[in-house]
Amino acid sequence: MKKIVIFLGVILLVYAFKELSPFEKKLIGNLTAQVQELQQEKLYLHTDKSVYTVGDKLWFRAYQVHAAAIFPMVYSHYVYVDLVDRRDSLIQRIKVVHRDSCFYGQIDIPKDLQQGDYCLRAFTYYMQNIGEDYFFKKKIRVINPKDSRVWTNVTYTKNRENNYTATIQLLDGQGEPYDRTSLTYIAGVKKDQYSVKGARTDKEGKFDVKIDTTMKTIEIEFRDGQPFPFKRYIHIPSQLKDFDVQFFPEGGALLSNNWQQVAFKAIGADGRAVHATGDVYQDSIVIATVKTEHDGMGKFRLPVNPGKTFYAIMRTEEGVEKRFDLPTASETGWGITVTGQDSVLHYRVIKGERAALPEELYAVVHCRGIFIGSTRVNGLTKGTISLGIIPEGISHIVLVDGEGKVYSQRLFFVKRNHRPELKITTNKPTYIARELVEMEIDFEEPYKGLFDGSFSISVTDDQKVVQDSLEDNILSNLLLTSDLKGYIDNPAYYFSDTTAEVANNLDLVMMTHGWTRFDISKLAKGEFSDLKYPLEIGQVISGKVNNFWGKKSKGANIVLLSNYGLCRMVETDESGNFLIDGLAFHDSTTFLVQALSAKGRRGVTVKVDQDEFLPMHYSLPNTLEAKKKEDDFYKKFGQDYYYENGEKVYVLDEVIVSRRKQKKSYSFYDNMANHQLDSARISEYAMMPIEMIIQQLPGVTFEKDDEGEDCFKQFGRKLYVLVNDFEEPMDQIRLIPTGSLLNISLLDQMQGQIFFGDRGKNGVLIISAQPGWTPKEVGRPNMLPFKIMGYQVPSEFYVPKYEIDSVRLDNRYDERSTIYWQPVVKVGKEGPAKLQFYTADTYGKYSVIVEGITSKGVICRKKIPLILK
Repeated sequence: MKKIVIFLGVILLVYAFKELSPFEKKLIGNLTAQVQELQQEKLYLHTDKSVYTVGDKLWFRAYQVHAAAIFPMVYSHYVYVDLVDRRDSLIQRIKVVHRDSCFYGQIDIPKDLQQGDYCLRAFTYYMQNIGEDYFFKKKIRVINPKDSRVWTNVTYTKNRENNYTATIQLLDGQGEPYDRTSLTYIAGVKKDQYSVKGARTDKEGKFDVKIDTTMKTIEIEFRDGQPFPFKRYIHIPSQLKDFDVQFFPEGGALLSNNWQQVAFKAIGADGRAVHATGDVYQDSIVIATVKTEHDGMGKFRLPVNPGKTFYAIMRTEEGVEKRFDLPTASETGWGITVTGQDSVLHYRVIKGERAALPEELYAVVHCRGIFIGSTRVNGLTKGTISLGIIPEGISHIVLVDGEGKVYSQRLFFVKRNHRPELKITTNKPTYIARELVEMEIDFEEPYKGLFDGSFSISVTDDQKVVQDSLEDNILSNLLLTSDLKGYIDNPAYYFSDTTAEVANNLDLVMMTHGWTRFDISKLAKGEFSDLKYPLEIGQVISGKVNNFWGKKSKGANIVLLSNYGLCRMVETDESGNFLIDGLAFHDSTTFLVQALSAKGRRGVTVKVDQDEFLPMHYSLPNTLEAKKKEDDFYKKFGQDYYYENGEKVYVLDEVIVSRRKQKKSYSFYDNMANHQLDSARISEYAMMPIEMIIQQLPGVTFEKDDEGEDCFKQFGRKLYVLVNDFEEPMDQIRLIPTGSLLNISLLDQMQGQIFFGDRGKNGVLIISAQPGWTPKEVGRPNMLPFKIMGYQVPSEFYVPKYEIDSVRLDNRYDERSTIYWQPVVKVGKEGPAKLQFYTADTYGKYSVIVEGITSKGVICRKKIPLILK
């Protein structure tokens, strides 16, 4: 915070001797309060790679910075990281705590996750106040070797408006069709039993499915699990060839009697950029021929003649042609335009032919809410802004009157062509397998010894991990994409070079994407956003106690216990609420809370508040082009093997039976279960209700189904539940006493399908209880066992120690795709960071990527090759 105050002081010092109007003083005060007092957070995640195999760990380091000043700064002490699939289902969520001066952890990729693309998103609890648009998001690809047994090729044919036929071809790992194979499918969302339809492939392994543009997925399965259990979701890409073109006059509006620059963006039905060409008409006369220049964006100059209307006829590469009206020209509006030249930005205030000057009109410049300067506008005005005093990134020039009404606004980007660079040196130019790499990380001259910072490093195999030089990285994310709504194609492109073409295309992004993180109109009026989600600087447990009549229980005594020996006591306030703070608990902690009235009686009911999270949305591209690239990727990099305990295991059509430790079984199915909680494990959770005990099984959650009924799910799939081999309603299952539980087993999808058909296709939960148990309403409303999300205890990345003979001579092949990951690498002014690790057994090129931020807020990224030959 001290650095931000100093920076603000330097900016404001420029205006210290300038006489400011009451409006300017108020605006500067509100902007300063917004930056200093309201916590502005940004997050960026550096992951070890972007492609994983099921069973892998996804390693990450989260960088939290001040959203305005881009200094490393910790407001929230906890960060949440989600893995989301294309059905907007949460696969996994973890919570990491600030440790070692940073945030880092790992996500275990479930072994039964379907092969495909997923979205990794990260946020703090407090960041939910500004909406999901400003969460960190990244595409993650997951390879599942078992999915290589069935490859799907899908083509789409349009029948009529909004109606298509999807032709799906099923091939085995050798490219041979599954000919004349019976299957079932569900197009779209399952609404009833009639949604499940049957089909049979032809000799080429193909079958047809009728779909419409409202559907997102097609779920297909082999009927009766033959020739083997198989289930897959096919995600339907956007099919419409329809498109839209939006026109953005510079400054926000067309003003009569001016020449104005107009930007435009062409997007398809899926919201993604498309290439388009066309003509702009004044009445019926062509006055400009236009075309998109970069990622669906373009611009042209337009003579805004008084009393005229303007429209455009645009065409896509597919031959679709449409008419679009340009905004109606205003005769009374005011606007602002900018042009950059070297280190100076020139701005010009323009107006419509009949515009009247407001009593007070100002041109205000700010960068991410940091006040840069303001000028009183007395009419048509020209001016300049020195770019040297403006921080790198997006800035905003606004034409606003003394009442806070915004007349015009324009975004512009300040990019530094020279910044301190990292230097990575290794002890050798090339290496052989299992050889020690000694590495140093420091700053290039002349910055060596002047900067210090915290960084993270990953070393990955280029043959297994595709490196996309244009995807979002720490530089493009923190300076560009994190401040704009909507998807930005290839964001790293705008930092790839310093040419005039790149600068022009970056300015197109500024003209076609609106600024929404800071609303100058509201700030000028002193209106600040309501904050529903509090800043999470510590872990708390809160709740409410009501008396027998349902009224607030003032002064009730609360006792909180945990399975790790915690004991805290508090009293409720006048509203019956309680809050217990100063806690620190990890993700395996369970609690029991007991409430007694102020007079020590049990006749009260206690409830504990749960965290609230914004819903998940998979907002990454799903176009036909993106789908083709995805399919090509998995065909090239998909594999028919995986590693287990260092041994390569191939996926075959035959069923492999291996010996396993004999389990004590109470049900016919227990010995075949993948996961099991025996009586010893269950006894560890004796204070917990059954729904919480069952959630100790991998991936199992207790939530609502599509009809709003309570159910158990595993990785988003509703489980079929049996008690003593018979179905029981959920309200009865929840009443089973913990002391009556003997065993809980979980059958996977394949086993569930084999034994229970469609009922068990998502997996089966087998609960064994003592014979003759009788559910009774013996609940004590003043006592509540519960569990809320705790922080993750991070694992340590494993690095083989090949200096030990027994490890070096191990004949198991080392094919790790990530050979080194270190989330905390500190480079000091006194000297470089020194690292050591060993190479793997795969020869070829590896990529070393270091990302991070200096203590002074300089964003750094460096990539070098590492060669094994």
